[in-house]
Amino acid sequence: MGHELALVSVWVGLVVWCNGDRFWWQAGWDEQCGRPAYVSRPVSGVEEVARLVAARCAELRRVRFGERADPRQAQPEERANPPRVQAGEWAAAPMQEPKSPQGPV
Repeated sequence: MGHELALVSVWVGLVVWCNGDRFWWQAGWDEQCGRPAYVSRPVSGVEEVARLVAARCAELRRVRFGERADPRQAQPEERANPPRVQAGEWAAAPMQEPKSPQGPV
């Protein structure tokens, strides 16, 4: 029943699809047509795809975070002390490391 597609969500608004022959992803917005503009490359060019997707991801991060898009640019205190949740806000529980099985293997 599947369509033999694989996808990877890289960043907010950046999903890369692959059908075994080609990769494609949204590269922006076509103002003239009023719809998303997509880029497509053959799977034989996976290195080029990786560079293009990384560049698009960096572009989206800059749009969202400005010049501070690179987390390495954050001050040490910003990395060490993430923002606290205010009263009434929802916070996700931190992920736990999976426990190793108990007993004989």
